[in-house]
Amino acid sequence: MPKNPHPHVSWRNGRPRFQPGKDLRAMGLKSTDLRWPEDPPADWSPDNLLPGEKHEGRWFTRGEAVDWSERFQARLKEQRRANASKRGRPSGKPARRIYTVAQMLDEWQRSPKFINPPPIGYSENTKRDYRQKLGIIESDHSLIWNAPVSALEQPAVRAMFEEIWESRGLASANGAVRVLSSAISWAQLRGRAKISVNPALRIKMELPPPRVRFGSRKEIETLVATADAIGKPWLGDMVVLGVWTGQRQADRLALVDKGLLNGRRIFRQRKSGAVVAVRDVPMLEARLQAARERRAAVRAQALLAARTDKERARVELVFSHVILDETRWVPLKRFHYSHLFGELRDQAVKGVKDPAGRFLVEPCPSLKSFWDLDLRDTAVTWMALAGATIPEIIAVTGHTLESATRVLKHYLARHPEMADSAMGKMVHWFEAGGETEIGL
Repeated sequence: MPKNPHPHVSWRNGRPRFQPGKDLRAMGLKSTDLRWPEDPPADWSPDNLLPGEKHEGRWFTRGEAVDWSERFQARLKEQRRANASKRGRPSGKPARRIYTVAQMLDEWQRSPKFINPPPIGYSENTKRDYRQKLGIIESDHSLIWNAPVSALEQPAVRAMFEEIWESRGLASANGAVRVLSSAISWAQLRGRAKISVNPALRIKMELPPPRVRFGSRKEIETLVATADAIGKPWLGDMVVLGVWTGQRQADRLALVDKGLLNGRRIFRQRKSGAVVAVRDVPMLEARLQAARERRAAVRAQALLAARTDKERARVELVFSHVILDETRWVPLKRFHYSHLFGELRDQAVKGVKDPAGRFLVEPCPSLKSFWDLDLRDTAVTWMALAGATIPEIIAVTGHTLESATRVLKHYLARHPEMADSAMGKMVHWFEAGGETEIGL
């Protein structure tokens, strides 16, 4: 009987699963469903899946599972060959134990920053992103992956950076090296990496051009009007919430409404518990009130149907979310929302017509290049155009000083209103007898 070429992968009803034998379990490998993440990064591929990693997205196809198995077996064979080579050392003075990059990265991912939840530890999205970037090194650069940490040098890391740049793009190359650098810094502080200089630092990485795109007033109004016109007003609520709070997409989806306090709308992030307090803004309040009115009957019906206090608490929790999928009355998941936003944007580009063929919402072709993440840059830009200072802006949006400055310098320096404001201030200074000398 021919040998099974994929001995560690089994299929049940067409669903593939990695099932390590006793020897692999002794190496710390765990059974794993071969599935995609529920909300995968743009450059994620089955190559990035590591044994023991849990995802809830679609299952691998048979071809993806076979490819994954072949690459896993190749890495396993290479690791066993390396281990056999170490065991073949001549007797005598005991060899110093080699601390490899793979061991370091495994220990790093079991450190408190990965184990503890935010705000002390990394978020699930950050951990997923780190694993994806480390997966690139493991799958494409096994010499680095299996090398002793003490043997790493800047030229080798720079060469890896350039190869990833060529094969996967500059953003992936930057990300992989930065995550590797963070792990090495952790190992240095722990005394695990006996090196004085982090070889992943100062390798003069080229940076991808920053994406800075803000929405014009017409574009934002078109998106909201389109959401209302196609019968999905909660997508318009999500747009308004992005512009008038400056919060990230994931945070907006998780926000729960805690009511008004001293003229401020209080939101709480469902997972992290962080509180967001935003001044009572008429445009946002109008959307929130309309959402409450749409939900009232459905919420009341759900509460009447609840038979226990626990069920009633669950209903209240669902309806406390600022944003709900109002076709199913459940909180929106990121992957599903991204799909819905893409449909909304595409419809706004084409415009919305009534049955007679007249435009209810005029087409807005410029929205073709607009993403949901641009709502956050829109908030920063609009506040700056209104005269807000950078400290005032970051108090609302939670940006770092560096990221808020980056957004502003790529647009506002060329905006005519900012130029007019600068000249107006200069004229006012001059006419008031402004002096150029210090007067010492």
